[in-house]
Amino acid sequence: MEKGENLNRRNLPTLQQLRYLTELEKEDNTRGMIARIAEKCQVSTAPVSRYLKSCCEKGLLTEDYRFTKEGQAWIENYKRILKELPSYFRSIGIPEAQLEANVRDMVENISCYTISTMLTNYKRMQSSHVREKRERLTEQFLREMLPEKIECPVYFMLYRNKEGKMALSMADQGFEKPATLKHNRRGSWLILKRKEMQGFSRINREKMSGHLDTLKYDQEGTLIQAECRDDMIRIPLRAFQFHRRQGGEVRGALSVTMTCSVGRSHMPESTAVLVFWM
Repeated sequence: MEKGENLNRRNLPTLQQLRYLTELEKEDNTRGMIARIAEKCQVSTAPVSRYLKSCCEKGLLTEDYRFTKEGQAWIENYKRILKELPSYFRSIGIPEAQLEANVRDMVENISCYTISTMLTNYKRMQSSHVREKRERLTEQFLREMLPEKIECPVYFMLYRNKEGKMALSMADQGFEKPATLKHNRRGSWLILKRKEMQGFSRINREKMSGHLDTLKYDQEGTLIQAECRDDMIRIPLRAFQFHRRQGGEVRGALSVTMTCSVGRSHMPESTAVLVFWM
């Protein structure tokens, strides 16, 4: 079985599978078409054939591998997303070397609809609040900026300080993406959903799995444990430090301290910086 062949548990396509379809668009459905697609994608014909057949079963392709109306709209949405995501990640400060990994992570784990909604909300926020310089924001500003009631997806990452540089924290694997920004008359929160994570012991390199047990955030020098119900962790927006970059995007950052549910002797309490973008 070729790498990248399987659909994940949400039945989302991999980047490799999306490439099968974009290459299919260029073909004229002549003899040897699957072999040509496989050669361009540097895989054997088997995974290409299996995936195209699965697309037929879902109604995205006809039996002779032509795009249906639904299938054409579906692939066009993904092509637009793949075009926009690198620019989005650059604008929020993701290093060039990490672009491909972030695009892959988002496309293969988040629905097309959710990504589109997130990008649309981001562009709306950006176009409405462009400023000439970076400035510190307050929670009051966010209350004025946000609609009276909103619940929308936002992208986030967890970083750790490694030799004076910010690197992706292992804890980033412990939450489903995207997060949810929720705002109503009762308050404003960033909501993260826990998921099982895997890693290796720093002592004996044995494989370990579990989920994040607790998350505490720093508010004015005091550690406060975040509320967690049904694997949903709620952090009030008032705890974050907000900045608006030159392009108009708003970034929230917060120092957090976490513990893991298993292997606590090998995975001690760790700190990271939680960053999300609007």
